[in-house]
Amino acid sequence: MSLTERVGRLLFIVPYVAHRGGVPLKELAEKTGVPPSQIEADLDLLAMVGQPPLTPDHLIDLYVEDDIVYVDLDQSLSRPLTLTHEEARALLLGAKLVGSLGGLGAELEAVLNKILPLLNPVDQEVVRSLTDRIGMWQDSDASRESVAELRRALAELREVEVQYYSVSSDRQKRYHLQPLAFLTHTGIEYLLALDVDAGRQEKLFRLDRMAEVQGLASTFTPPADLDLERFRRERLYAGDTGSGVTVRFSSEVADQVRERFSDAPCEVERSGGIEVQLNTSSPAWLARWVLPFGTSAEVLAPEEQRRFVASLCREAAEVYGRDL
Repeated sequence: MSLTERVGRLLFIVPYVAHRGGVPLKELAEKTGVPPSQIEADLDLLAMVGQPPLTPDHLIDLYVEDDIVYVDLDQSLSRPLTLTHEEARALLLGAKLVGSLGGLGAELEAVLNKILPLLNPVDQEVVRSLTDRIGMWQDSDASRESVAELRRALAELREVEVQYYSVSSDRQKRYHLQPLAFLTHTGIEYLLALDVDAGRQEKLFRLDRMAEVQGLASTFTPPADLDLERFRRERLYAGDTGSGVTVRFSSEVADQVRERFSDAPCEVERSGGIEVQLNTSSPAWLARWVLPFGTSAEVLAPEEQRRFVASLCREAAEVYGRDL
């Protein structure tokens, strides 16, 4: 389950339940394609949504009685929504960017079709021209087909080949995998699998970065000591593997860095700067994160990581120096 899918589901639940006065928990689960336990988790999150000052009388009141979901809206939220032309135009474009809202595209499209004719002709043309240029992977059934193929492979213990986009290397790569389990962490769904070409090394793959999945005829035996409970932690990537890296940041960005890596060992300098100890197995990831800070960041150690980032800086300087 991706973050986009959960946001879409949250936006769907409140008006759907409010309009009907009450909806069985099972019906909501079937409608959104998730188990009842996920709907209950969504209701807990929605119960914290409201208007300032966010006192109990300003929050959305969602509750379950006899497996029926009910919603009581704050009076100001229950009034019919009135939009200006600018707000309606922004809503339409935003909805198009969100995509199918976790599989609820038909309901979304019905709402958009009611709003669009109410815009003035100029705004209607703006919406049509811009949305025609927006291409989204949610518009295709490819992602659903890929997940369905993975589920079949999991059930039958069959190997698969996948096309996967790696952020660290910024390229697509084909993997030969033995799928073990699906994991959902902070709204993002992952596949836990063994990488056959890397000596059956255990890896995590984000489902929203898979472009293609092909089931193979070969089967496999999963590890007998597979323990999924170790993933039940606050941070999925705790930074406890890979090589240690020391990076110095200037005082201007120290607060931002401290917030980003709150758990990382750090040392504050007299100047107000900060030295942070990080763990990474990917020099490309380190460069991708450090370089946007420009001269406010410097890799101190180890030497091979420092040389890698320095080489990228030299290449960039050469490119920009050609026009000088």
